[in-house]
Amino acid sequence: MNKRNVFMAFSLSIILLSGCENLKLNEPSASVDSTEYTSVIEDDNSSAIEVDVNIPIEETEPATTVTGKMPLVTVNFLPDSYQLDVEPLMQEPELPTGCEITSLTCLLNYLGFPADKVVMADTYLDYVLENGTDYTLFEKYIGNPHADGYGCYSPVIVKAASKYLADQNSNLEAIDLSGSTKEELFRVIASGHPIVIWNSVYNQYHEEYLAWSTPSGVDVYWNTYEHCMLLSGYNLIEENVTVCDPLRGEVQYDLEQFFDVYDDLYQQAMTIY
Repeated sequence: MNKRNVFMAFSLSIILLSGCENLKLNEPSASVDSTEYTSVIEDDNSSAIEVDVNIPIEETEPATTVTGKMPLVTVNFLPDSYQLDVEPLMQEPELPTGCEITSLTCLLNYLGFPADKVVMADTYLDYVLENGTDYTLFEKYIGNPHADGYGCYSPVIVKAASKYLADQNSNLEAIDLSGSTKEELFRVIASGHPIVIWNSVYNQYHEEYLAWSTPSGVDVYWNTYEHCMLLSGYNLIEENVTVCDPLRGEVQYDLEQFFDVYDDLYQQAMTIY
């Protein structure tokens, strides 16, 4: 996202170093899909033992008839690789700084909703054009996704998704996955759920600095190159992840660096199920 600070109302004496701008990089190859699972436990000596998970039990009604919903994670063992078939959605030209709401729209489209990124930005994204320094990025989208802005973090996108789902009379829920480890996120992917995740433009390392302090005294730090995308797959053998990047389309990024940046961006992530 082209995260440049042009808000005179903010009265900030800082200049954003970069944003969601287009750079030309080599396109990576497609990831490998795998759906074979094995259950593994460890004995007292910490040695891995493969066990048979097909234990005969009495036939009963499925748990979903009681709870009404399957759990978010449905795999017992993490596959080496998994890939979901997600159609990428580009943020430009309408939303040059709207990578967060575009990634959410991409997720909604994958789930079968006829969501439009511009309508999502104008109707469901809680953003402020004035007095932005009164808030943090966890509370509001700071700026204008149609022009220049800082952006927002997971709670704001969870709120936007919840509002949209309510208007659609859907029983699906927006789930904040912030703080999850990469293994936990991969289990969500292997269970069939793409993840809106915060990273950086083209998965590059970045720096943060103090941008402003709210009236209540909360310091707000800005991460240069802050970006958001939809995680759709991973490959532990080839050590990469596949994302629908709203600036590039479907691409692959180095797994270790991707999660280094994810950690730096406060481990922000969400999904819908």
